[in-house]
This record gives sequence, structure tokens and C-alpha cells, in this order.
Amino acid sequence: MTLISQALLEGLIWSILWIALLIPMFFHFPWLLVHDYPEDARKAARLSEVTPAQHRNGKLFTIVSYVILFGTLMSAGLLHYGGHQASFGAVFLHLWIICMMWNVVDLLILDWLIFCTITPKCFILPGTEGCKGYKDYKFHFIGFIRGCGYMTLCALVFAVIDFVILKNLI
Repeated sequence: MTLISQALLEGLIWSILWIALLIPMFFHFPWLLVHDYPEDARKAARLSEVTPAQHRNGKLFTIVSYVILFGTLMSAGLLHYGGHQASFGAVFLHLWIICMMWNVVDLLILDWLIFCTITPKCFILPGTEGCKGYKDYKFHFIGFIRGCGYMTLCALVFAVIDFVILKNLI
């Protein structure tokens, strides 16, 4: 398996992990995701008042999710390049491919296929039925473009961490 195909496979696995963590977040802590919805849906959303316990649990779930996600991303670089002489560029490219794979899966599968095309009722926020934003492909594409920047920054940060660990501790 080539380095690129290995990174793509790891990116697919990381994408599945993201989805596995987003789905329970949507059903149990939807207020944490409202900011990702189109403007008309954000304004129309009628979510229940968040209790202190829900707020605490949502925060805890988010923290645990990010520890799992970013721990997995960091591990991908360390496991792949541990014991090898790797350049910073190689580590960065590997992590960047993983991150961008998630960004592409998010756009094509979650945003365009599920939200824009299929729009299942279980993913419609209360009060947002009929909002045109659910079918706004451009809105999601702009989110993808922003995601390219965020994912590049994420790959850069974790490549630096991995590279420092690889050069100094392993």
C-alpha cells in the first residue's frame, strides 16, 4: 500500500469516527450543532431550554469526542512514522490527507447527500421544517472551503506535535 493510499484509508476511518461521534451529538445535544446550520434554520430552530445537566453532559461529550478524534489523528502520524526517518513535510502531508478526507466526506456524504438531497426528518431541527437552507448546496460548499483552512491548520498543528515527538522522544 502506498503512503497516499494508506493516508486515504486512515482518512476514511477518521471520517467514520467523526460521523459516529456527530450522530449522538445531534440527537442528544443538538444545540451544540445549530451554528453549523444555514441561517434560516438557525433562526427558526425551536430547541428546548438546555438544563444545567444537559449543558454539562454536552460539554463532557464534546471534550471526550475531541480527545478521541485528535488523539486518533496524532496517533496516525506517530504510528505511521515511528521508527522511520521522516521529514516534517511527509508527516504534514499524511495528516493533511487524513483531515481533508474528512472534509470531503463531510461535504459529499453528510451535507450534500444527507442534508441537501435526502433531508431525513430525523435530522431536521424542531421548527425548521420547510427551511430552504437545507437544500442550499452553496452554503455547504462555503463551509467546505472554510473547512479546508481549518483542516490544514489542524494537520499543521498535529504534524508539529508529531514531528517534535518523533524527533525527540521516539
